[in-house]
Amino acid sequence: MLVPAVAVNILLSYAYHPNADLRKLRRDLVCGRMLIDSGAFTAFTSGKPISLNAYAEYLTRWSSCWDHAITLDVIGDGRATAANTRKLHARGLRVMPVFTRGDSLAEFDAMVRDVGYVCVGGLVGLPGPAQLARTRMLQRRALEQGGGIHALGIGSTPILRAAKPYSADASSASGAFRFGTVLFFDGRNIDNFAVSDRVRLSRQRDIIAAHGIDVAQLVRTRRMPNQSHGRVEMMQGMSMAYTVADEVIRAQAGEVPPPPGCDGPGTHLYQAMGSGGGKVSYEPDAVVATDRRIHDPNVSSPRLWRLYGSTHRCRATSPERSPANV
Repeated sequence: MLVPAVAVNILLSYAYHPNADLRKLRRDLVCGRMLIDSGAFTAFTSGKPISLNAYAEYLTRWSSCWDHAITLDVIGDGRATAANTRKLHARGLRVMPVFTRGDSLAEFDAMVRDVGYVCVGGLVGLPGPAQLARTRMLQRRALEQGGGIHALGIGSTPILRAAKPYSADASSASGAFRFGTVLFFDGRNIDNFAVSDRVRLSRQRDIIAAHGIDVAQLVRTRRMPNQSHGRVEMMQGMSMAYTVADEVIRAQAGEVPPPPGCDGPGTHLYQAMGSGGGKVSYEPDAVVATDRRIHDPNVSSPRLWRLYGSTHRCRATSPERSPANV
């Protein structure tokens, strides 16, 4: 049955969470989507390479749980990345190819013709105007061929509204515990401030509380909550910023047609589940539980959801469906 709701979309990194129980996560993602990333950049920076066979076995094992998956890219080597994509496709895993700086537009067009839904990398680190121009140009080019793009690492709501990719992801919430920042959605943009900044905390008190975050504790401690004192609740509260922004961006900018293998119009915003830094982990279980919570009529949802979440129609999904792209 279709009911009004917003959706929690997550990007889960194989490098960060190789042992996560995707079946359990899938059950809690009542309406949301799960995108799998190899974590190649993490492997590149840590010096711990990812085996193509291991990644393929992981994707195969959990194929009934994820919606989309990204190829095992080789940082700085487009040919090796393309070879990995072909090998994964040959194993029946229709992973999304990655187009990045240095690749030609002819190669991008070929990716769109082959798969339809293409990841665009190389955006992080570019100045905002360059991010916008490149994302907008590639989405339009893909759309002309009946496809669409996923913008890797782009969580700027102004850029998403203007460029209108089919989907994008950002890890700002995951990094919040590392940097001590409070992430929130103000009805138009996702923003953040240092948890020690009492002026900003006082100014944004009402909207922060609307996320389901315990403002009184933040005022008292001026620190991010620890494991035993509200860390899960803080994660879930900040995840609401992405969850509601996912809905509001479409209402503000207009719907984006889905590429082949995708259901429902975009733009969709995914929460990238990073490590959070050090021993503090941003737990996928805590985040996806938000999706079940906002669909349960017997549970009171955060006020932010009640303010902005009533326009969406929930996807009709089974807990362990086979994704459309496999």
